[in-house]
Amino acid sequence: MEYVREVVNSNTLTGIFNLPASLLNRRVEVVISPADDNKIAMQQPKSLRGCLSKYANPELTHLEKGAWAEAVGEKYADR
Repeated sequence: MEYVREVVNSNTLTGIFNLPASLLNRRVEVVISPADDNKIAMQQPKSLRGCLSKYANPELTHLEKGAWAEAVGEKYADR
């Protein structure tokens, strides 16, 4: 497999990539290799929807609608 490896100043990459602040104004290593299109096409996005449903308590679901607002109110009520 062919690849390209270069060490460059990260400032030259800012127009191409969204780099974190910790990498700005530093020398970074860039490695370019071909992507395996078969692996990318085969991967299905994974969903976590419903994975915790076995822990749900149906008797308490009616309390969920205002739970966040109530918790914030209790936490910051004295401020």
